[in-house]
Amino acid sequence: MTQVLPALPRGLRGLRPTGALWTALRLHRIALWVWIAVVLATTVLLLWLYGPGADAAARHLARCGSMDNCTDVGGGYGRYENLYLLTDAVIAAVPYAAALFVGGLCVGRELERGTAQLTWVQSITPTRWLATTVAVPAAWFLAGLVPLVTLHRLVWSSGPLPHAYPWYDPDVFATSGTLPFARVLLGIAVGALAGLLFRKALTGGLAGVPVLLVVGTLGLRYRESLWPTVTDHGLKALKPPSDAHALVHGAVTADGERITNNLACVDADSAHELGRCTSGFQDFWVTYHPSSHYWPLQLMETAIVLALTAAVTAAAFHTLRRRTP
Repeated sequence: MTQVLPALPRGLRGLRPTGALWTALRLHRIALWVWIAVVLATTVLLLWLYGPGADAAARHLARCGSMDNCTDVGGGYGRYENLYLLTDAVIAAVPYAAALFVGGLCVGRELERGTAQLTWVQSITPTRWLATTVAVPAAWFLAGLVPLVTLHRLVWSSGPLPHAYPWYDPDVFATSGTLPFARVLLGIAVGALAGLLFRKALTGGLAGVPVLLVVGTLGLRYRESLWPTVTDHGLKALKPPSDAHALVHGAVTADGERITNNLACVDADSAHELGRCTSGFQDFWVTYHPSSHYWPLQLMETAIVLALTAAVTAAAFHTLRRRTP
């Protein structure tokens, strides 16, 4: 016997998605539930790291006396660090997962099977189809990243981790702030373009991964030059701020020769000690990024990634218009 489901109240009917949006949600509902499960599991783990896990790590560090002596990876701090790195890897993998999903399943597979072409001859235009195909996964990936990135940053800042993983650590920098969100959008855009170019599920999904790797490598290579550095001289140069990202240490000899990355007098605490260790040296300098440069560097790299995302998205829509009647 067929059961007739009750109709939604008139005031709520407009809340149900329709058209291309409803089609995209229904078609990829399994992927959506998998993403929700990943977000919930990682959120629970981050909450544990913020509470009971941090307490266990603190007790372990107290018994060790210092972090360098905590070599027991099975202890409280070792377990805490490993689980933190696991959450770090989850967030770092989201842009690649987005590229694989959009390029392989959302665009490449639909073009390969011909279901996208079938949709175009009905009531949905190719442009609207691509816009919805890109916007739906972008919305749920970004929404899921909000609690993950927020809690990840909170766990990092509230425990002993900054000593082992400072703010300029590549993994910390790439999984905090605004950069993870921009990288996810880039992954979606690159995946869409790859799917349109190759029209295959496998190649469309995989083609975006090396692009993200190249962008990440270039970001790591040129990140330090995205914002003006600070340079100190003399005794002050020998003891830069403890949370600074020191780039170049240098010394000037008596005959004016400049020697870079000289650490002979680091940690000199007084002018007397400086005098003892500076025989043959005229001056010292250090170039660094203080911790206050975290957000300028984040926003500059985010802006570059977003500009690249906009260019790739425009290229995807241009490719779609050229390949459809």
